[in-house]
Amino acid sequence: MKKVMALLFALTLTFGLMAGCGEKEAENGSNSSAAGSSPAASVSPAASSPAASSSPSASPEAAAFPRTYKDVLGNDVVIKEKPKRVAVAFFHFLEPWFAIGVTPVAGDSSNTLLEGFLSLQPYAKDKALVMDLGSPMSLERLLEVKPDLIISATPYNDKIHEQLLQIAPVVVFKNEMDWKTRLVEFSKLVGEEKAANAKVAEIEKLIATSKEKLSAYKDKSVAFLSFNNKGGYTAYGIDRNAAFYDPNLGLGLTPPQNYPPVHGKDNLFTLEGVVGMNPDYIFIWDDATSNSEETNLVELKNNAIWNTLTAVKNNHVFILDRSAFSGGPLGVEYGVKTVTENMTK
Repeated sequence: MKKVMALLFALTLTFGLMAGCGEKEAENGSNSSAAGSSPAASVSPAASSPAASSSPSASPEAAAFPRTYKDVLGNDVVIKEKPKRVAVAFFHFLEPWFAIGVTPVAGDSSNTLLEGFLSLQPYAKDKALVMDLGSPMSLERLLEVKPDLIISATPYNDKIHEQLLQIAPVVVFKNEMDWKTRLVEFSKLVGEEKAANAKVAEIEKLIATSKEKLSAYKDKSVAFLSFNNKGGYTAYGIDRNAAFYDPNLGLGLTPPQNYPPVHGKDNLFTLEGVVGMNPDYIFIWDDATSNSEETNLVELKNNAIWNTLTAVKNNHVFILDRSAFSGGPLGVEYGVKTVTENMTK
């Protein structure tokens, strides 16, 4: 107990002397996930593991621990045994763990995600098992749950990296990973490669069958928009929506004219700007914990300019939960299903 209290005191003192860990990346900005990105990480059995060579019948995912994982910072992280208490220090890294059958013991803003993301609703029952670390993240809460592995993000967690290392082994990733990379790389840390590969195959099959259903809509343009706090509209760039726009890895949907290729650059529009795009289908970013999007749509029914849009005239304006834009596997799964169902009904 004295050692724990001493560590807690040291962490709290150090944390108090540092600048705040920074705000979360803006929902419409730098937290985008770029398709095809690599975490520049690798995993290999530790040299001290005798079972690595003495058990030829063992499946790859059951390879003996300890194993060493080289993270995005170039750190060789030794994981001595299969982690049972994984803590997630970056909110966009929480979702993939549920997809491979692992319930984290703690997560950055976990209550918000489990309550507000439709992609995570099947796992909402597990909320009581996941300590919400708050925002900014509480190191005291993290220490309380005694994790044996911490998943961190750079640059988001950079300012508290040394403090995290005092609690448990830390593996650092960048957020610029596609949904598949997140599943595969995270699974290596806990020996769940088989589960990850199965989920990858399941989602890839869903994308392929959905793409076939939407082949008849190739000449229809689709925009993904949100209402911003300046009375205008934010268009989610093509790079942010690989699962929807990418012709090889996604549904291959057609963006409207003047649609931004890069999210966060030239992606703010007035209503007149949306009219200039004039998409055939519009999906509106929605926060499940708020009714503001629905309220805005009701008010727009009396707006003459809004009613000139082709999508509005044809009743092709739909709500899409924000989890579809999270870059995670379950968000992609939810988004692909929802977009396909709405466009083909």
